[in-house]
Amino acid sequence: MSFQEQERALFDLLFDQSLRENFCKDSTTAFSEYELDDNELNDFKEIRPDAIELDASMRAYLILTQVCRQFPVTFSLVSSLQNGISLLQGLINLQTMRCHPTERATIFASQLRDQLATCKFDSDNELAMITAILEAELGMAWTSATLKQKVLEGESPSENKNFANGDWLNKPIKLAAYVSAAIIPQSYVRLKERLCPCEDTSLWAHLSKTQLSTSLRKKTLAKEEPKLFITRARISTLSLCEPTVDHQTAELTEGFVPLFQHVNGSMSIAQILAHLRQAGAEEKLLQGVQAGFQQLLTTGMIELA
Repeated sequence: MSFQEQERALFDLLFDQSLRENFCKDSTTAFSEYELDDNELNDFKEIRPDAIELDASMRAYLILTQVCRQFPVTFSLVSSLQNGISLLQGLINLQTMRCHPTERATIFASQLRDQLATCKFDSDNELAMITAILEAELGMAWTSATLKQKVLEGESPSENKNFANGDWLNKPIKLAAYVSAAIIPQSYVRLKERLCPCEDTSLWAHLSKTQLSTSLRKKTLAKEEPKLFITRARISTLSLCEPTVDHQTAELTEGFVPLFQHVNGSMSIAQILAHLRQAGAEEKLLQGVQAGFQQLLTTGMIELA
């Protein structure tokens, strides 16, 4: 007997909606594509269809609770769409569940990004704004997963301490490790305040019963004040088996976006300021740019090359 094949069939039964539907109709023929003998198939006849549906539903609920914590604004916005909750629930599928646990949130979000293109929006701009928010939260999920995996592999990430020493204005700068950057239509803090009525840990429990209203979604996204949203994943609780990660964040004006092409280890802040000065930038703007880069240095989001 192949217990491994039975385990695979049972796993698929929990996370494959079409397989469950076929199982509820005929528990024997549903597993025709699995290498199971008659005795192994008979084991599945003992499973009540209503019980497997309940089990699958509870598992999906728990997983969505966790994923929602990493995509709170996106989940709130999607919940306001027609069949938005069903869309989110449907992404707890085999593609999501067969990957490594640390990658599930990013695989889930990648599928959601593709699905958004099939949803009905009032305008292409509304779709673009929601997609931009999803990309920002996906960036955080990706850096979080990458950092967590490094810790699980035995690596101990070090803090950037080189800002305190030397002539930081004249040394080339680059993005630090585990940093993501995205342009979002409004302040992320403001979006969470308006769209997420409770803590991330209980947000899915709320949204699954009380979806965000369409009117609040439209009202919130009606005004654009683009921000460069920069985040850095960092270990909040170090553990060799279950490290936890949080994110340090910074929000800069949209004007910083073209400057970031130079944050690649080839130019210093002083050189960037000199180029802006030659282009006719006012002193007040230069002071703001220097202060912005200094903030990113002190928080470890960029570092001296």
